Amino acid sequence: MKPLVVDFAPKRPWLDVRHRRRWFAGGASALLMVVSIAVWFVVPPAEAGHITASSAPRLPAADEAQAADAAVRALNFPWLTGLDALDGAFGPAGDAVLLRAEADMRRSTVRISGEARDAAAVQGLPSRLRAMPGVADATLLGQEAQDAGAVWPVRFSLELRLKDPA
Repeated sequence: MKPLVVDFAPKRPWLDVRHRRRWFAGGASALLMVVSIAVWFVVPPAEAGHITASSAPRLPAADEAQAADAAVRALNFPWLTGLDALDGAFGPAGDAVLLRAEADMRRSTVRISGEARDAAAVQGLPSRLRAMPGVADATLLGQEAQDAGAVWPVRFSLELRLKDPA
């Protein structure tokens, strides 16, 4: 009698070429899928903007457009020229000094406060300021007399309405 040999882990014959190609293609596909899912979770949405569907550009709302227009107007105003002209209006006579200038570009006005030697100098300031190139109108808002012994006894405030630069 012949002994019976039972092999519970038989060695498989080497797989054929077609079978190996299928296993390699399946493994590469699985690896590609795992890598693409990992990239999907790691890359932030801002960087992956080219992946998402592009939307039409949004037009600005009316208030945004007005705010941008006001900013452009404020930037287009020749500030240095205006300040130099304002300094020149107060400088040559020496009868008044400029203390403060506040610009309001929405209303196109500049509010000025200062001190003068006497009330006559204050009364002459609006006409001197109207002669400036960028000023449409100059209005004296008020004046008050301080201590008579001071060098600049009269305080005043003026409002300049500017010409539209456009």
